[in-house]
Amino acid sequence: MSKKKEKKGKRKFRIFILIIGFLLLLTFIIIMLGAYVFKIPAKSIIVHGNSYLPESEILDSINLEENPNFFLTSTVDITKTFKKNPFIKEVKVTKNILFEINIYIEEYKPYFIREDQNKIVLSNGKEIQNKEEYDLNIPSLINYVPDTKYKELIEKLNKIDYILIKKISQIMYSPTKYDEDRFILYMNDSNRVYINLPKFKSFNKYDEMVTKLEGKTGKLFLDSGNYFEIDK
Repeated sequence: MSKKKEKKGKRKFRIFILIIGFLLLLTFIIIMLGAYVFKIPAKSIIVHGNSYLPESEILDSINLEENPNFFLTSTVDITKTFKKNPFIKEVKVTKNILFEINIYIEEYKPYFIREDQNKIVLSNGKEIQNKEEYDLNIPSLINYVPDTKYKELIEKLNKIDYILIKKISQIMYSPTKYDEDRFILYMNDSNRVYINLPKFKSFNKYDEMVTKLEGKTGKLFLDSGNYFEIDK
């Protein structure tokens, strides 16, 4: 073998060794960088859209440790956990380049509290146990309602402006022998509204009708005509 070929072979071997060394170094750097990156904690967990569920309950329900690992925290798992909560209608979980986890939720509206069971009844008809930490301004259903009437009541409330529902203090089922669909709504402004299920939608005009009373209170009959009986 000539000296020229020998030198050429040695040069190729050195280049091969350098390439192997470079690849090993690059692999080491990638491993170390990956180990560092995957230890980065989430800077913050931000909850958006909750009006009724306390943020503390939301964070407790997803069972995340304090300052969880940003990359290893699964948005899919968080979403699945939220879907088990009857209060939650829709949920979306995202991450951003600021190492923040954002949770966007849409809740079912709470319609009333069943006093006999101390349960909150939601707009989809589901019931959840009432808790002191829920800051709700909703009416109470103070007596028993037959199942068919109860279901229809929720359906009718779905067609009522939610602002008006929150102006009701108590709901009482008050049937007569002539009208099995009648309810009495005790309002926060001291008025009483007599209404039945077929005419429940007329309650949407409550504010308009009360404005004409110039501060007087009494009984508003929406079950048999639309007239007001002033308190004496």
